[in-house]
Amino acid sequence: MSRKSNWPRWMAVSVAALIAFGTATGDAGDNAPCPIMARPVLLGLHRGGMDLWPENTVVAFEAAAQRWPDALLEMDVHMTADGHVVVIHDATVDRTTNGSGLVSTMTLAEIQALDGAYRFTRDNGATFPYRGKGITIPTLEEVLAVSDTHRFLIEMKDGEDVAAATVAAVRAANASDRAILAAAPPVFIEQTRAIAPDIATSYDFISASTMLDELRAGDWKNYAPQHRMLALSPTLKTRVGLMPEEIAAIREKGILVAFWTINEEAEMRRLLSLGVDSIITDRPDALAAILTE
Repeated sequence: MSRKSNWPRWMAVSVAALIAFGTATGDAGDNAPCPIMARPVLLGLHRGGMDLWPENTVVAFEAAAQRWPDALLEMDVHMTADGHVVVIHDATVDRTTNGSGLVSTMTLAEIQALDGAYRFTRDNGATFPYRGKGITIPTLEEVLAVSDTHRFLIEMKDGEDVAAATVAAVRAANASDRAILAAAPPVFIEQTRAIAPDIATSYDFISASTMLDELRAGDWKNYAPQHRMLALSPTLKTRVGLMPEEIAAIREKGILVAFWTINEEAEMRRLLSLGVDSIITDRPDALAAILTE
């Protein structure tokens, strides 16, 4: 039987497995239902789908939410000088706007006076279709208001008290059961877990190393997951040597296994064949087409 003809059956099995995880497991380490896992999150949009729309903008997240009801919306956040959480990937505004400077040294008013879609182009700079349309760098609150049903993956990049401020925004949006908070600095994850154990978190490199040690040479049977998601780049997957059977074992613990940023269709198919839970991509239209085959 051809690979393509196997897809519908595989998808049915995958969805059934995810639903089973969602009803059987809750926040890491308990048995409460977990809304994040109640529906598949296979389609993950990196910065709102940055190949299609200006990255990390309300325009992108609104368009994505309307087009894909079950998508996982991924974004990055920084703190402004006056204590606001804004959705932007870089530490500076230079790459995406008509301004320059560090996010951390600018006020919200200064940042939102910039054109947040100024440099977005789909044709290598021939045209800039969203320039001058009044699109700003949004606050986290503005992005979370885009949908009251979507799941959000929020990477906390930098800022004093960024964990507390991000948690506050998530709670104010009634999105505590639909958000996963991630960060490279382990301290941000530790702070999040300390003040908001009810909000799901993603493994940082220290807790991920501990988890893999338990899987490979420890007491895996009694291992209690610390976090809800393990998100890896292809490079990290190669570095840690994650095998298909290990991915299966991790998922059996109720841990979502996600990969970013996957833009090649062959790699999307390969990861889906391994049974991963989510692929985060700049090309959500390409991944969505594969998922509907």
